[in-house]
Amino acid sequence: MSFQSPQSLLWFLPVGGFILALYLLRLRRRDFVIPASFLWPEREDEVRANSLFQKLKFNWLWVLQLVALAFLVMGLARWQMRQENVQGLTTVLIVDGSASMGATDVAPDRFGVAVKRAEELIAAMKPGDQMALIEAGASPRVVTGLANDPARLKQGAESLRRGDAPGDLGESLRLAMALVGRDATSRIVVLSDGVFEPVGEVSRGKSEIVFEPIGKSGANLAVTALGTSETPKGLQAYVGVKNFGSEAAQTPLTVYADDRAIFSAEVEVPAGGTVGRTVAVPGDVSVVRARVSEGGFLSADDERMVPGDPSGSLRVLLVTRGNLFLETGLNLDARVVLDKAATVPNSELVGNGGAGNYDLVIFDSVPEVAVKAPMTVTFGVGGKNTAAEVGAKLGTPDVISVEETGVLEGVSFEGVYLANVYAAKPKAGSRVLAQNSQGALVVQRDAPKRQLYFAFDLLDGDFPLSVSFPILLGNLVDLAVGERQRGFSTLVTGQTIGIPGRDGEVLVVKGPAETESVRALNGRFTLRGFDRVGRYSVGEGEDVREYLVNMTSERESEIAPVSEFAIAGGEAVQTKPMERFADLWKPLIALMMGVLVLEWLVFMRRS
Repeated sequence: MSFQSPQSLLWFLPVGGFILALYLLRLRRRDFVIPASFLWPEREDEVRANSLFQKLKFNWLWVLQLVALAFLVMGLARWQMRQENVQGLTTVLIVDGSASMGATDVAPDRFGVAVKRAEELIAAMKPGDQMALIEAGASPRVVTGLANDPARLKQGAESLRRGDAPGDLGESLRLAMALVGRDATSRIVVLSDGVFEPVGEVSRGKSEIVFEPIGKSGANLAVTALGTSETPKGLQAYVGVKNFGSEAAQTPLTVYADDRAIFSAEVEVPAGGTVGRTVAVPGDVSVVRARVSEGGFLSADDERMVPGDPSGSLRVLLVTRGNLFLETGLNLDARVVLDKAATVPNSELVGNGGAGNYDLVIFDSVPEVAVKAPMTVTFGVGGKNTAAEVGAKLGTPDVISVEETGVLEGVSFEGVYLANVYAAKPKAGSRVLAQNSQGALVVQRDAPKRQLYFAFDLLDGDFPLSVSFPILLGNLVDLAVGERQRGFSTLVTGQTIGIPGRDGEVLVVKGPAETESVRALNGRFTLRGFDRVGRYSVGEGEDVREYLVNMTSERESEIAPVSEFAIAGGEAVQTKPMERFADLWKPLIALMMGVLVLEWLVFMRRS
């Protein structure tokens, strides 16, 4: 509450003093001689000494007059009260559902405070107001479209969910702009701690953006590194703990091998610094896990897990001049650690000392050369090291036969347009997996190393757009991984992966908190539900795949709240509460009039 004209309150002193002075002044009387005072007993209280002033005695009349004066003065001073300012506006609420919103520096946590604030703004809606609700998680979603139904909006607020992944506020703002960006009376309210990646080129349009920051502290410790490697001393694990706070902190650090503690120590981490420990790990371990038990206000980064077998992931080198289809498809597979280069590094060429760093090398429209990797795949342009003799480019082919086993299981070229193919003939020891009207289309050789050759450029046709393309990539990775695919793979929270599948098939995903079923579409299961840290299993029976999901974003671990963020052109969006001031002078004047009526009644009763 506040006063728009506080100096008007000073009028209470002189006017109130004048009212009291009227009750202090002696009454002016005329003298009369009477034979006895007992003839007027009710007037005995008026017999007083003759003086200019008299002692102030309690009287309900002057009390009511002062109360009426107080109401009048407060009305003149424009007494105001703060209220939620959503009246007459179209409002979009963006609630941050990222990992940092799980910090418990405010009760119950930042996300809980944001949801409560959203419910308060919904409750403050007036008839005619419109509001929408957006959840800014790893994949932003419109929870409730523009509506003027508080009950529906409240139900939407209750369905908001927080994950352990970084949120995408930029995309959330774009969704909000699509809803109200052309409305000059609209507002976009961001309820967040400000811990997110730079928003980027997002224009506010005609809308006003209001930022209400949530959170108080930045104290947090996180396990930011964990890995295993084979050394001359056996299997070793390296653990790194970082302090994101502004003061040095201590915490117990424990390393587990399949849930059995193999190391425990108290570590002290300086402010902004990192402390590392190397731990010997026994053999035949499935999962290595590191945990800090006093990690500050955020729990999602207190723990990290990796497979005990350091060879569990597939290192892939993509040699290409640029192919977004291949890059995206390979990155969607959780087993793949992908590197990209225009040419093969010298360290990977046969004839140079040392072992190779990659399990699979893919040549995309680049001539294949001899590499150390145990498996190669070549698309398009051949070379002297490919599994086929490659000749000139030919016209559009007709595919005659496909061996639907192994790497081509589930792959069909029916209805696929290939603008050109290369004339290809298998070399000794190679076999044809697919045949076209002008020669071999797919050739495989298993010795001395595994090699596959596809007699077409991926970008020279629409095969990457077909449902068979993700199935083919999955089969290639399966072939390269071999028996290692039965171990654990690692993911980061919020990551999306794809698994080959036939349309209509259902895959069961079991996570640490819930189980869901995903249906295959366009030849692939697209899995997006890895939003919490922990262990996940995908599939059932012998085909089950297991994943270890970690929160690895240091930006989310740096939980200190911020007071502003920038949008397009570097324009700052600063803290601005969603409120307005309501004048109370009208009810105050009404109260004054009521008091004056009460005073008149008291006076009449005494008369």
